[in-house]
Amino acid sequence: KVADSQVASRWGNITEFMHFDLITPNEREARFALGDQDSNLRSLASLLYERAQCKYLILKLGERGSMTYKEDNPRDLGGYFLLDSFTTSPTDPVGAGDALLAYASLALRVSESIEQASILGSIAAACECEVDGNVPITAETVRARIDAIEKAANYLS
Repeated sequence: KVADSQVASRWGNITEFMHFDLITPNEREARFALGDQDSNLRSLASLLYERAQCKYLILKLGERGSMTYKEDNPRDLGGYFLLDSFTTSPTDPVGAGDALLAYASLALRVSESIEQASILGSIAAACECEVDGNVPITAETVRARIDAIEKAANYLS
């Protein structure tokens, strides 16, 4: 089971989706759900993870990337990881959360790896940010971005 909430267009509270396998709120949605405007991101995500009692949490941070919680005790240093944004030329963020949710949930279902799911979801979200409007992101587009990332990594090594 996966869930996302919408605070930008309507009132939604991500903590209503308890015991889900994956939730993917953005920072604003997390702060709204917890009534917390002051905590740092790690504390915010940790509290949301505990309150929602979810298996995995991907906290979307816009151009700053994402933070993923993956363990029963998120206060352990190994219980979370950060990903920078894969966006190279941002145009329009509309639909990025949808792309992240779609690709991350499918990847999680197939691989059972939240690490792979977070990376693929973030790549799909980056691809969505680079087109105008909420356009479906194809598997070919994601594969091309992965190839470009791999090529850049090989160039640097």
